[in-house]
Amino acid sequence: MVGIFYACFRQNAYLCRPNLNWFVNLMNKKHIFFGWLAALLLFASCQPKSDLSRIDALRKQVNKDAKVLNDLNANAFMQLEKDFVACDSSLQYLPEEQLDVVFPKLQLVDAYIQQFKETRPVMQAEMDSALMRLDLLRNDAATHYLADSLVSAYIDDETRQVEKLSSQVEYFKDRLGSCREELDSIKKTK
Repeated sequence: MVGIFYACFRQNAYLCRPNLNWFVNLMNKKHIFFGWLAALLLFASCQPKSDLSRIDALRKQVNKDAKVLNDLNANAFMQLEKDFVACDSSLQYLPEEQLDVVFPKLQLVDAYIQQFKETRPVMQAEMDSALMRLDLLRNDAATHYLADSLVSAYIDDETRQVEKLSSQVEYFKDRLGSCREELDSIKKTK
């Protein structure tokens, strides 16, 4: 590249002078400073993207858990409750020895049904709150409103909260599934 400038300068110094000035201006301290500044900003902007991707992954998990919770409520729970009422009303027709086996199972199913009825609205509210907090945290991280260390600490807190919600959803998914099996076995004994 330097050879081209040198050859051009030797043949026609007047015409090549603007190109040579451009080359000299490129090497000016201002350009070096702004080049380093741009590189620094590019490097610094790479760090929050991992934070942003962690926040997006948490949002995705909360949305997935909310969908599972709504599906449990709409499908499994409603049918489970209807079947429980049907089995409960048929207890009077069972012989005494079967009643001793079936009644504790129905009590356990009833306890899980009541637990789900009481816990589901709380879980839904916690999920809505978690989504709102994650939206705000994502906005603060993207605009660099909070320090990176503080964003990481908040992400760790939100991760623990999302994991807690996920484990609660899995618990009820498992419990309602076992209740379904218990009621099916009770229906067969009638």
